[in-house]
Formats: sequence, structure tokens, C-alpha cells
Amino acid sequence: MAENARVLARHMFAGGNTAEGFRSFYNHIIGPDAARVIVIKGGPGVGKSTFMKNVADRITQLGQSADFFHCSSDPGSLDGVVFPEIGVALIDGTAPHTVDPRFPGAVDEILYLGDYWNESAIRASRDAIIACTKDISRLFQRAYRFLRTAGDVLDDWSEANAEALMAGPANKIARSVVDQIIETAPVADRPGVERHLFASAISPDGFVNYLETVVARCNRRYVVRGGPGSGKSTLISRVAARAVECGMDAELFHCSLNPASLEHLVIPSIGAAMITSVEPHEWKPSPHDIADDVIIDMEQCLDPAAVRRNQGIIEYDRKLMHEAMSRAVHFLDEARRAHHFLESFYTPNIDFDAIGELRERTLQRILAAGLH
Repeated sequence: MAENARVLARHMFAGGNTAEGFRSFYNHIIGPDAARVIVIKGGPGVGKSTFMKNVADRITQLGQSADFFHCSSDPGSLDGVVFPEIGVALIDGTAPHTVDPRFPGAVDEILYLGDYWNESAIRASRDAIIACTKDISRLFQRAYRFLRTAGDVLDDWSEANAEALMAGPANKIARSVVDQIIETAPVADRPGVERHLFASAISPDGFVNYLETVVARCNRRYVVRGGPGSGKSTLISRVAARAVECGMDAELFHCSLNPASLEHLVIPSIGAAMITSVEPHEWKPSPHDIADDVIIDMEQCLDPAAVRRNQGIIEYDRKLMHEAMSRAVHFLDEARRAHHFLESFYTPNIDFDAIGELRERTLQRILAAGLH
């Protein structure tokens, strides 16, 4: 990929392996005003991710911005890519994030790559494919059980800190931060739009995030520190609500374990970002950026006596959560291995030359409609 493409690219997740199971924000990949949405369907190993990567390489080399949505169960693969400046998205529409056209023909279309496989050859492996698919499902269910355990422990950890949270100091910080970021912007006649996504994922490779690309264009960054239950998510929610009230679009990034909790916020129109810095995703800016970050320490809102009283609970919860997360990652890795084995039944029986021709035709249609 060309250097300018790297500068213009953001990387994130639209779906995640969470304590609630697989959680999807696919309806937020691109807004309802999209010019074209291409939903790509087909079995494992048919080249959906490669299709999207190749189209993205060509378009970003022309200087267009791109949001890349990685697969939380295999971060090396793509679940989607959006070119916001021309309003075009390519999305993997297969399970577990099944996507169907909202406006068939007018905006959305389906490309079915299953038209390019040798069905009789694949059917010869029918029993092995069914057995492998069932095995993958079982492995994901095991992973989700341990993520559910980790989520319960995180809730207990959060509750221990919440008992120490002093509402008055927390409210004062929230008011100050809202005023700093939104300043004197008036309430708008038309509210802004919220976009909900993940900046990180619990994956077979462990905890993965591309946060530096998400906030790369923000010259005002507010780094929020503090343990679970110290009011970080509430603070971000208040700033986002004010921004939307004032007509600003807001990108809200959810916790990859507990999606009900907010971790990061980007307000593109004013170049502002709020970044949660806490294990396992401590924010580590480049040396020349450190001086520009505004640090918000929510730990100062915790009653020290209450923190000391619950310290044993917190330490135990931290250890137990990490153990459960490690076990979940193990099963996610096993599921990825099994998925790669499943792909081996399909990949040798795909006409990739024909798919390449389809990709080139699709690219030319995008260029003709959106780029001049």
C-alpha cells in the first residue's frame, strides 16, 4: 500500500467477541446516506477479505480515506472497508454478522462469490465440512463462557471501585471536561449522529487495538485514567451527549469485553478525542505527542479509605479476570485454527481468476460512480 494510503487509513472493529457473546455494530459501518453498499457473501476461504483488501489498495492509492474493519476472530482478515469521502462500503455479509441489503438496487447490492466455486468437489467433503463447522461452534461457545466469566469478574471489580467513587468531585471533573472540549457551542437545530464501534478486540492473538489510527487526526486529545468503576464511561457519555446536542457527529468506541461501557470518543468536526488509558490498553503516544495530551485522572475521585478497604477484592478480581481472558483467547485461537482447516476444503475449488475479473469490474464501477 502506498505511503499516502497508510496516512489516510483508520483501523477498527465493527464486531467483537465479548462477555455477551458476539456483539455487532455492523449497522454503524456506514450511514444511511451511503451512495453504494456492496455486500459480499460466500463460504470460508472464497476470498472475501482479499477482494476487499485489493479494492481498498487501489482506491486509497488515489488519495481516498478508508476505514478498515478487521475481523475480531482473525485480525489479519477484513470484515469490511468504507471510503467515507465517496460514501462507498464493502462488507462481508456472512455469519456471524449477517448483513442484507437495506435498499436493494438503489444503494445496496450482493456479490455472491459462491457462484465461482466447484460445488461437486466441495460436496465430496460434506461430512468433514459439517463436523469442522460444528467443532468451530463449540470452540466459540467455550471462549464465550470464559469471556462471560471475565465480564462478571470485571463487574465485581468495578463495583468495588464504584463504592469508593465520590459523586461530587466526579461531577465537577465532568462539567470541566465538557466545557473544555465543547466550549461554547450552542444547541443545534439538528442533533449530531452517533456512530458506535470497537477500537479494540479480544482475538486469538490476545488483546488487539488500532487506537493510534483511530485518533491520528485529532489534535486535541484527553486521556482518561482510572480503574474499572471510576466513572470513565460516564464521563465519555456526558461529553458525547453534549457534542451531539450541539450538532456534532460522535464516534463512540465500546469496551471489547463489556460493550455497555464506553472506552473512547472521537468528535471529528473539532478534532477532539477522549482516550481511556487502562490495562490492557494503556495509551502510549509518540514522544512528540505526550506534551499535547490532557490527562484526566479519575482515581482522584475515589475515597482512599474505601479503596484500601476493597484492595484485596480488587487484586483477586484482577488475577481471576486475566486467567479467564487467557483461557478465552486459547479457545479463540483453537477456533481460528479450525476455521483455517475448514477453508482448506473450499480454497482449492475456487475460480480465483473469475473472482479477480469480478473484482476489477466492481472497482471500475466504484471509480466511475464516485471518483472523477
